[in-house]
Amino acid sequence: MKRLSGLDGLRGLLALGVALSHSYSHFTGWHTGFDIFHNPDYAVDIFFILSGIVLYHSYLQKFTSGSVSSLEFFIIRIFRLYPLHIVAVMLVPLALYASTGSFFPEWLGSVTPFNIIGDLTLTNSLGIGFIPKTNVPSWSISVELFAGTFIILLSFLHRVMPWITAIAAVGLCLAIGVNVKGASQAAYPLLSDGVIRCLLCVSLGICAYQVTLWRAEWLKANHALVSAFIFCVFMLTLIILFGMNITLPAYLVITPVVALAVAALPHIECDARKFLESDKLAFLGKISFSLYLMHTPVVYSMLWLKGSSLDSNIIFATLAVVIAAGISVLTLKYIELPCYEAGKKLMKSRVISPAKKVSPL
Repeated sequence: MKRLSGLDGLRGLLALGVALSHSYSHFTGWHTGFDIFHNPDYAVDIFFILSGIVLYHSYLQKFTSGSVSSLEFFIIRIFRLYPLHIVAVMLVPLALYASTGSFFPEWLGSVTPFNIIGDLTLTNSLGIGFIPKTNVPSWSISVELFAGTFIILLSFLHRVMPWITAIAAVGLCLAIGVNVKGASQAAYPLLSDGVIRCLLCVSLGICAYQVTLWRAEWLKANHALVSAFIFCVFMLTLIILFGMNITLPAYLVITPVVALAVAALPHIECDARKFLESDKLAFLGKISFSLYLMHTPVVYSMLWLKGSSLDSNIIFATLAVVIAAGISVLTLKYIELPCYEAGKKLMKSRVISPAKKVSPL
């Protein structure tokens, strides 16, 4: 399946921004002006949008042809997301002990066996009582594995399903009053802020992808207009990431527009796409998942270097992300890709019963 141009670079750029923001915050203080993205939570919403676009693009034909079943798709997602997650979860307490002398310092909050179970089972943000306590960024992996996969599978059944789930997610946002920066907090079981954000953004990603496929020729014929639209939306996104605290109504208006701009990016040649396809950003795209999960244990392991000098702390924070990027190259090669390939081989071996062919609707 042909890759969607520009999206790897976008994912890599966002992952780098999140890693730098977390690292700078730990070393210089939260929301001090040195944390790159004051609103890194919105980067996660864009990750969800990207997952909806890419997974729908990559697996729709396989699912409708019967070469992949729902169970096989879920198993592939487990092999893709879980192995590196569990490695990071095990490394975090060791990193904290090495730098602070405690496996779980007080500033992490109350760490109970119950929360550890949530982390180990990747159910820490589903709204069933668990709160992520080891590798906090894993909250998004938790909701993507379950809520995101659910939306993708529904979308394979009928092209109208993501539109229905997007509308339902908007209704839930308004009815519950979702915190647009929330993750594990839940007003009702299985309806945490993170779950609802994932349901909405994965659905919007798929809807936007369908629209851009439908209007692909129009996008190319109106190249200049679409390029300007993508540029303006990306500038707005940067403003949000760099510190604009958006309200829930603004979030619900802006996010579909962002999804449409992201989905349109692969269809036309524009400056934004050329930038995102650069070798360095393509490299970041390849290691983005590893960098997203592995930067936390690396940052924690270096907290012993934190001192009273702001300049030194900024250097150490930057160095931590550079080291995390180097480690991510290794985890990509020796953990992430081999496990993902193992999942695909399991699918191809047909150990699981063959999928039934589904007619595209």
